[in-house]
Parts: sequence; structure tokens; C-alpha cells
Amino acid sequence: MLMPFGSAFSVNNLGISLDHLPLIYMITGLCSMAAGPFIGKLSDKYGKYKLFVAGSILSVILVLIYCNLGVTPLGIVILINVILFIGITTRIVSAQALMSAVPDPADRGAFMSINSAIQQFSGAIAAGAAGLIVYQTSSGLIENYDILAYVVVGAVIITAVMMYFIDKFVSQKTKMPPVTTGPLDKVAMEGSPGEITA
Repeated sequence: MLMPFGSAFSVNNLGISLDHLPLIYMITGLCSMAAGPFIGKLSDKYGKYKLFVAGSILSVILVLIYCNLGVTPLGIVILINVILFIGITTRIVSAQALMSAVPDPADRGAFMSINSAIQQFSGAIAAGAAGLIVYQTSSGLIENYDILAYVVVGAVIITAVMMYFIDKFVSQKTKMPPVTTGPLDKVAMEGSPGEITA
């Protein structure tokens, strides 16, 4: 919801030169890429849902700060963007790791394909909804960006609640006993009665 208007907000509200936008996005992207593998290890160590919540809290704080800024020095804008996108990357990595455990292994490819399609469709709806909230004045300022921030924060909180139930489902699924085999499968696994084993 925020990103379609990020460039216009940076230039017109934060006072960032167009020439400096590539630098902001390059540094932010490199830091997010570098943080990805580290975040993946943390999610395995401390739990995917816990890390998702941590990333959500970080994202909420930074969204509220970023969307209420006025004219801001370039260095501070870069720092805020880097921390914000690390929070977003934390949410993405931990959510994908958690979601991949929902389907059975045989259905994982189809499930993730449908999940990706829904994400793209949801992104389009979110961008359209954001366009109904914000507007640009004749002077170029992006107005209601702070209101958009509160909508994003609400969406993040709702998502955290929904992910809680997914985490519970995955936890129960992993604790379920293995599927018992039938008589023929048991014979095939143990060997026929007359078979000599080494």
C-alpha cells in the first residue's frame, strides 16, 4: 500500500532529490538481501511465528515514523528505509517458511503457486485501496500518507493474528503421529515371512 507512492512521497514530502532515489533503493535492497539468510537462520532457531511478530512490530514502528516525516536529511531517510525493509523482509521470510509447512509435501508446489497468485492479486487490491486514501496536491505534496500508515498498521496486526492460527495448525500437524500402514504395506516394509535378512 505504501510503495506505489514511496517515490513521490520521498521527493515531495521528504525533500529528497530525484537523483538520490536510486541510491536509497540500492542501499535498502542490498541490506535486505544481506539480512535475508540471517533472518532465515533466526526463524529456524527461535521460531517462525515469533520472528514474524518481531518483524511486524519493527515494521509498525517504522511505518508510523516514516509516514509522519516532513523534510528529512538523506542519511536519516536511508537509515529508516533500511530498518523498515529489514522488518518487512523478516515478515516475508518467516511467513513463507511457516506457510510452506501447511500443505503436505506432495501438494506443496501447487499450494505455493496458488499462494503466490493470491499475493499478487492482493497487492493489486491494496494499491488500488491506497489510491483512494492518498492524493497529491497542486504543490506536489502527498496528503493522507499518515492515514494510510494507520491502515497498514491495522493490516499488519490482523495478519499477525491470522498467522497465529496458522502457526498453531502447523504445530499440531507436526505433532500428529505418523500414518499407520496397512497389512500389505507392513509386510512390504518388514519383508515377507520367508525372506532371509542380513
